[in-house]
Amino acid sequence: MKKSLRKRERATTLEELQAQLDGFVRYYNDERPHRALGRKTPRSAFDAMVKAHPDDAKSSTHFRVRHDKVHATGNVTLRYGSRLHHVGMPRALAGEVVSILVADRDVRVLNMDGELIRHFVLDPSKDYQPISADLGST
Repeated sequence: MKKSLRKRERATTLEELQAQLDGFVRYYNDERPHRALGRKTPRSAFDAMVKAHPDDAKSSTHFRVRHDKVHATGNVTLRYGSRLHHVGMPRALAGEVVSILVADRDVRVLNMDGELIRHFVLDPSKDYQPISADLGST
């Protein structure tokens, strides 16, 4: 960079100096082939790397895991869309700790052994999610 700047007419303002620096960086990275890179430019070698680009396959699904204790009345609570929803659970589980796996509106409730207790799609229009709302519980 210093050698390149010495060959040019001396910049008189910061804007001129910045333009000269930008020109050098563009030439160095985008136009000048490099022997160690198989005669490719540094930019093309960098862009060919996997880490050079963001992952386009990111999921828009919101995932979360929550742990809760089943209330004596037989429910657990789940916040969705800034609202608190009550999820019906068998009263026999009162006092047990459960894991709640949420993928957007798809909800799975598991006991601490990992066994599926409930699987349903949350209805955000209802505060209480009754047990009969299960879809394909296994």
